[in-house]
Amino acid sequence: MKFVLFLLLFTLGAHASDSTIEGKVSIPADCSKKAMVWLSLDKENYKERLLLMHTEVPQGGTYRFYVKPGNYQVRASDESGCEFMKRVQVKGPQIENIQLVKK
Repeated sequence: MKFVLFLLLFTLGAHASDSTIEGKVSIPADCSKKAMVWLSLDKENYKERLLLMHTEVPQGGTYRFYVKPGNYQVRASDESGCEFMKRVQVKGPQIENIQLVKK
């Protein structure tokens, strides 16, 4: 029983200290009806981006990633060539709305 209580408190404590990046996804009519949203580390010394998480979001839908404070890139794209990219510095809960644009 003590182990279960410890595990529960440890899990809740770890989750409570996490920050979030979340937002709403807006997709223009000339783009697809859904977009893939990616979160990657944003560090100058990486030769390649390190993908951390991704999710598929419909038009008007929302996304949420639980992360530690740090520098990240939020990217989104769809099958018709619409895309979005923004660098974000996370220090706590943060709203980053996504507006895809046709390229």
